[in-house]
Amino acid sequence: MKVYFVVKEPSERTINHFVSSLGNALQKQGCEVVYGLKLLWTDDVFNCNIVHFQWPEYVFGNQKKEFSDNDITRMSHRLIQLKEKEIKIFVQVHNLKPHANKDKNVSRMYELLYQHADVMVHMGNYSRELLQSHYPNAQHVVIPHHIYDDVYSFGISQEEARQRLHLPTDKKIILSFGKFRNNEERQFILNLKSKCIYSPPYGGGAGGEALFLMPGFYRETLHTWNPKKLAVRLYNTCKYKLKGIKFCNDVIPDDLMQCYFCAADVVLIQRLDILNSGNLPMAFHAGKVVVGPDVGNVGEILRETGNFTFDPHDFSSAVSVLQRALTETTQGKENRIYAIEHWSSDIIAASLLRYYHQAPNSAPTPKGGVNGKQ
Repeated sequence: MKVYFVVKEPSERTINHFVSSLGNALQKQGCEVVYGLKLLWTDDVFNCNIVHFQWPEYVFGNQKKEFSDNDITRMSHRLIQLKEKEIKIFVQVHNLKPHANKDKNVSRMYELLYQHADVMVHMGNYSRELLQSHYPNAQHVVIPHHIYDDVYSFGISQEEARQRLHLPTDKKIILSFGKFRNNEERQFILNLKSKCIYSPPYGGGAGGEALFLMPGFYRETLHTWNPKKLAVRLYNTCKYKLKGIKFCNDVIPDDLMQCYFCAADVVLIQRLDILNSGNLPMAFHAGKVVVGPDVGNVGEILRETGNFTFDPHDFSSAVSVLQRALTETTQGKENRIYAIEHWSSDIIAASLLRYYHQAPNSAPTPKGGVNGKQ
């Protein structure tokens, strides 16, 4: 079994560890795994049994901000050729649509891959139920997001982690990890920060203001030749720092990333509109209580595992839920056990490998040709 992940080589730094961890686990189970973007356009791709697409917006590389009509035509022809060779096409449903890129051809690329997929891999029932009626030619399967257990052990004590990050040891800490995507997410967290007062359970004892840890709160660097952009970035950088917000503009190395999760008491997923989140399995693996919006696969998983969800359109529900989460004493330990027992990379790779072997013969090419329309 030879599987091709259509992503940059891991040595060139993938978008995250999702593909490299999964690929390593598949290789341990005897599956040959290859990576790269150029391979898709060579005859060597026809030696693969499976072509597994990940993020449609990156099929031509991170640097490509938009696709031309020729790119769409080229991809359509290649997908047809793969089907003619009876190579099985898998598409991982990370997102329903691009996060921020509004280029119409990026959306067309999503549609094109979805329509040609033999198997669409979902990380929860929410997206499977949403998409299976729209793409009936594909087989729809649910395989949860794995933990990155070949990269992180989360074996650092909370006290040691806080010392490394120069954080107080006597406060409850709420972590919102990852790059904030827009000002709506930033304002949501700022509003929560002003309202969230930790109260100890059962009364008595010292409470106080919880500390919000947000390393990716503002990631715009000051390196730009555009005077207007420079002015805006300077203003925002100063504004947020004057408000006492600490954030990091640099890529956080893996060993330090573990510290952020280990230092926290609660991991808050700050996305208000989301399908999946890599922070969820990481928080579980680190043994932390998780709070997130009751949307997408994220809300479904948090509810099913006894964690905390809020209505993204009701700010008061977020305040209430977060304060309750801060008093939780056992859920974090249960999360870690659950993650190791159900989401290890070896378990998830074994499940995926079974679907690779069992996948139906290539589905018929959808009508509509290169436009990706039926």
